[in-house]
Amino acid sequence: MLTEHRRQVILERLRSRKAVKTTELSETFAVSSMTIRNDLNALAEQGQLVRVHGGAITRQWLTAEPSYDDKTNINHLEKEQIGKHAAALVEEGMAIFVGNGTTTMEIIRHLPQERRFRVFTNALNHALEVNQLPQAEVFVLGGYLREVSLAMVGRLAHQALKGIYFDIAFLGVNGISIDHGLTIPSLEEAETAAEIIERSQRTIIVADHTKFGIVAHGKIADIIDIDAIITDSGLDARLMDSLSNLDVEINTVMV
Repeated sequence: MLTEHRRQVILERLRSRKAVKTTELSETFAVSSMTIRNDLNALAEQGQLVRVHGGAITRQWLTAEPSYDDKTNINHLEKEQIGKHAAALVEEGMAIFVGNGTTTMEIIRHLPQERRFRVFTNALNHALEVNQLPQAEVFVLGGYLREVSLAMVGRLAHQALKGIYFDIAFLGVNGISIDHGLTIPSLEEAETAAEIIERSQRTIIVADHTKFGIVAHGKIADIIDIDAIITDSGLDARLMDSLSNLDVEINTVMV
């Protein structure tokens, strides 16, 4: 395959998946990792993509935020497996918080039906899904509904959190960076998520491998402020080692 043709195919894959890995592209095109890195560097110089550790992501502003519907079909299999793993951690009698997002929705869909627990959420679609479980009590934070993410945020949401604490909080993020921490595009959602972490005995981040190395507009917390990350097996091994050095539990699911 000619160089220009290969680079065009890389861009097409990037548009559909939002992120690509050097190792996967090397196997796909049967070329060396160095050749792929040269391709990605050249495309980055043209402004076609953004280089990150182990691959590349689509070029976008820090405040860019895809809608819930846009994210639904991206890496769906990875999100489903992550959700199953996270849901299995919910035990009888727990009070849990599940943040908004497409990965956290997979937690909701796989909650154990044989146990009783309380679910708090700031996402209306999550609450409606949990409501189908007769053994689960559902509590929804009030506030301003952000149409793009279906999250409830603002002063009313903060008031609703007063005097409430959680056994486990499951949160999704748009970016995980060793240097810059956990980030999402919305400052209001970041503020709410930060408060949830303070009110939870254990905080678990659920995110597929494409979220690593990404930095969005609003910082939630540093990685050392959370207890665990559940991701998929596509996470780069070197990055996993770096995260492990931060004393954060890393759980990977096979896809």
